[in-house]
Amino acid sequence: MGQSINKTSFSASDHEKFAKQLKDELDELEALLEKPGWGVGTCTVGAELELYLTDKNGRPAHYNLDLLDKAADPLMTAEINRFNLEYNCPYTEFGGAPFTFLKKKMDERLLSLQALATKDGVTVTPIGILPTLRNGDFGLASMTDSPRYHALTEILCKSRGGPFHVRIHGVESLEIDAEDLTLEGANTSFQVHYRVTPDEFADWYNSFQLATIFTLAIGANSPIFLQKKLWHETRIPLFKQSIDSRNLCGVNWHAPARVSFGNGYVRKSALELFRQGVSLQPVLLPETNNSRCKEGCGPRLEALRLHQSTIWSWNRAVYDDADGGHLRIELRSLPAGPTTLDMVANAALCIGLAQVFRQDLDRLMDRLPFEFAKYNFYRAAQYGVDAYILWESELGVLQEYPLVDVLSRFLPKVADALISLGISRLEADMLMAVIEHRVSKRQSGASWQLATLEHFERKYAKDEALNRMFALYQKQYLSGEPVSHWPIL
Repeated sequence: MGQSINKTSFSASDHEKFAKQLKDELDELEALLEKPGWGVGTCTVGAELELYLTDKNGRPAHYNLDLLDKAADPLMTAEINRFNLEYNCPYTEFGGAPFTFLKKKMDERLLSLQALATKDGVTVTPIGILPTLRNGDFGLASMTDSPRYHALTEILCKSRGGPFHVRIHGVESLEIDAEDLTLEGANTSFQVHYRVTPDEFADWYNSFQLATIFTLAIGANSPIFLQKKLWHETRIPLFKQSIDSRNLCGVNWHAPARVSFGNGYVRKSALELFRQGVSLQPVLLPETNNSRCKEGCGPRLEALRLHQSTIWSWNRAVYDDADGGHLRIELRSLPAGPTTLDMVANAALCIGLAQVFRQDLDRLMDRLPFEFAKYNFYRAAQYGVDAYILWESELGVLQEYPLVDVLSRFLPKVADALISLGISRLEADMLMAVIEHRVSKRQSGASWQLATLEHFERKYAKDEALNRMFALYQKQYLSGEPVSHWPIL
């Protein structure tokens, strides 16, 4: 959920000072982007992996702070709910075998965390949404005691003027109200950070918007929430609705949500996204700070970064002060799990497919206006490997096609695209083999969960069926075999 803060309430003076600092820093970022050579450097990739903690019965375990104390790792942080935590995987140069590096780091950390947690009967698992969650698992008693989470809950609830209302219609339907942000904490992600140069930001960002559609569909791993079969990637509507603070009564314009696919393709520069964040989204956490620049780093821009951390676009522009300051694109839509191999294959697909799309980007954006790209994104989230999306025909007309059929047209080019970016042939071919097998089997984490749950529901009541499905998920995850190889009962 973003940067830490120290205060839980703010005055009008705090807002006034923050607004001025925000404006000054936006001007400062604009000057940096106009500076020749700024932000140019070695391309890197990093990741954040959010995890679930469960007890011996597969139910959420309030154990994150205990495990953080035992791990004593500055790369580990608490998440909003006490049964989640996050590992911040170190950055590495995007060349050779960076995905193998990320996988190795995640495997090592998962093994060490599990060794620490086993002593108290707790299991650590990467999965988009824990399928055994129940209504009673949420509320302030489940929230990690952090000033940021308390402040966000108070401010967003006050802004909304009532409870957050979640309504999701999928295979089954769910309607629920919440008085705090803990429903959002049901979502755990594998977030990928990719460094880009300022001059190439727009092309990369727009290409990632298109590539995300396909990666989200075949990487889906969150089909069940509160015992309901909903979307293949239920995190998408759940995150948006569980923190939607908009009170549209009496508002004569359509205010954008804080969680979204965006407001359009980027025309020229990352500055457009930062400007939109300032102009379209009210400030939530106006904690001003003026820390000095670290040696070798760019300006801190702390207000701008804090404000951006409360705008959760599925693909987000990030300013980082490291290495003199630079830009990254954060890919936020991918779920945690099923295995570390599946996750890094998803990341490789998204980056490689974006590189393929960059070669013909103007034509693609002309053929698929932004509103239809957004339509495709939500269809991918809802139906996963079974989704139909709008794409151009051979005659250049938009028509509906099975998403996997459209993806199959581009897959043969992705390995070569990765190689053109500096990835080794062995790494690119290995990861694309994982994706190709998943596409050929039409088996994602979401489709495996649904099919396996259906099998157990023939024999057991709902609670028992969910518990058995999740126990089998954990067993298969520990095998390390990619999800396309997991047997269907």
